[in-house]
Amino acid sequence: MTLVINYDRCIKTGECYRVYPELFTTRDDGFPDVLNAEPDGEEYEDALDAVRSCPGYAVRLEDED
Repeated sequence: MTLVINYDRCIKTGECYRVYPELFTTRDDGFPDVLNAEPDGEEYEDALDAVRSCPGYAVRLEDED
């Protein structure tokens, strides 16, 4: 699974990089950026939480197929 951000849906609340700094950072334009696109273990669980908690529904885990 790959952690991605749909920038067309992102509303730049910063929730993802404030709550999960091990997975996301912020760009100069205020949008988040993925630090770890292929999280595993505890970081994978955090990625699932980030997907569920994104207010703009912009954070996703996608199959690589």
